Amino acid sequence: MLGLEFKVPEMDFEGQKMAEILQYVILGVFGIAGFIWGYLCESFEQTFYVVSVGSLVASLVVLPPWPAFRKNPLPFHHSEAPVKPKKVIQKKKKN
Repeated sequence: MLGLEFKVPEMDFEGQKMAEILQYVILGVFGIAGFIWGYLCESFEQTFYVVSVGSLVASLVVLPPWPAFRKNPLPFHHSEAPVKPKKVIQKKKKN
């Protein structure tokens, strides 16, 4: 399209593992903080707001492929030229 080519960076396996752990930590911290804040305010609505902000923060931290998640790229092998099979000529046996 218009002669432009974009390469989308991708997370490696170690980056995916780190992003998953980070997501659990962020959601857990905001969940506990939201529960405590909602309990102190006696309002489930406040709990919902804090957990919603935690979900937004986790999404902004984990979803984009930040450079921290791309430190261990996989080495790809270059493709080799295909080898054509040789023709095998079988001789017929005389009975």
